[in-house]
Amino acid sequence: MRRTRIVATIGPASCDEESLRTMIKAGLDVARLNYSHGDDEWRAEVAERIRRIAKEDGIHIGIMADLPGPKLRLGRFEGTHHLSQGEIISLRCGEAEGYADSSSLPVEYGGLAKEIRPGDPVLLSDGLIQLEVEECNENIVRCKIIEGGLITERKGINVPGTIVKLPAVGSRDEEALRHAIGLDVEFIAVSYVRSKEDVSPARRILDECNSKAWIVSKIEHPSALESLDGIIEVSDAVMVARGDLGVEIPPEEVPMAQDRIVKAARKRGLPVIVATQMLESMVTNPRPTRAEVADIANAIRHGATAVMLSAETASGTYPVDSLLTMLRVTRRADLEWDGLTKPTDAKLLLTRAVANAGVTLAETSSADRILVATKHGNAARLVAAHSTKIPITAVTNNPSVARKVMLLPGVDAVVCEELERGSSTMCLAIKTIFENGRLKQNDRVVAISGSPKAMSGATSTARLYRVTEDGSVDGDE
Repeated sequence: MRRTRIVATIGPASCDEESLRTMIKAGLDVARLNYSHGDDEWRAEVAERIRRIAKEDGIHIGIMADLPGPKLRLGRFEGTHHLSQGEIISLRCGEAEGYADSSSLPVEYGGLAKEIRPGDPVLLSDGLIQLEVEECNENIVRCKIIEGGLITERKGINVPGTIVKLPAVGSRDEEALRHAIGLDVEFIAVSYVRSKEDVSPARRILDECNSKAWIVSKIEHPSALESLDGIIEVSDAVMVARGDLGVEIPPEEVPMAQDRIVKAARKRGLPVIVATQMLESMVTNPRPTRAEVADIANAIRHGATAVMLSAETASGTYPVDSLLTMLRVTRRADLEWDGLTKPTDAKLLLTRAVANAGVTLAETSSADRILVATKHGNAARLVAAHSTKIPITAVTNNPSVARKVMLLPGVDAVVCEELERGSSTMCLAIKTIFENGRLKQNDRVVAISGSPKAMSGATSTARLYRVTEDGSVDGDE
């Protein structure tokens, strides 16, 4: 089983039936829908298409909704415009939509002119275009173009060193979040998290809507690095969003920041996704660079549990080839991965202790597979956090949880009925995965479950079974 998970952004280049089916059957684990682009009708259609194809092929696929967040963006405008070095450009603040040319652009956020000062840098399009503020007059920011280039609508704006007073989850984010909850997505990616308080609005709305979606906090601002432990404490997973992070801090600092984020998340037992420009050259080329391949492999070797494709699959020329390339690289990198880590600071102390005991039993008995019963995915997350090379199967009666655990390293899922006794449920799960080829006669299986019921009971038991010729078990070994 592949340990490292793959998240791919679905966009115009990959949302058609053929591309989605090819990607899902090839090994896509989580499909990302970016709420910064497109409209809700399109997202609903794509989500339904993903669910249908996955069901037809008998595959569990998670869906991640990525909220726009308090990110500064240009407004909407027509065409592509060239900004020339040395020229002056005016940023018109508070215009969500308007005219644009090489000397004037609309900016959504109306407060920018009040929060920025002459001499401050302004970076557009992930830092590819650099401006310097010369003058601020009410809603107009006049800038000198230091590094020019082509610009289109809705590109991101970064102002390094300036704390923009935008709410973590504004009205647009709340609207997007409620729409995503209506689609029953498994993951909510909260953008531009700067402190643990920034996660609270999303958590509150999820609770109000009775949604069990996991929150993925995106680390892409210097303030988040200062508040990292607190953010991880209130998150279900984290993402190293290197695009904005690499603009907000010096690029040479990004590898060390990435390593720190990965280690902190793994210590807490959380999945951690490394994202942005992993196969950027494949947006326009059919083959990756050697540096990109090394980047992916090194992220995995340093502990990343998932890697993400963005423009490569959303708008690139080779979306399917990009996914297949990522699959080959992750499979090869997984072979070199070694070492058992323990989530020493994870929450759910009793579940963590039983997960540790179950993994230890599996390792010492040379078990062929670990089964872990889970109601919401937490028990499976803590078992997966130990990074064992033994394949893990999450046992659940909830299809949404089966899709959710697709973000966990080295985990697949089986959906089965929860019986009155925990051991009966686990024996039913063993029989089910024996019949679909994931177990064979004489395999040893460690089953971690709750009591008295496997999924809804408190995780408390680890048993070692041997599989018989018909998929039943001989009993505890």
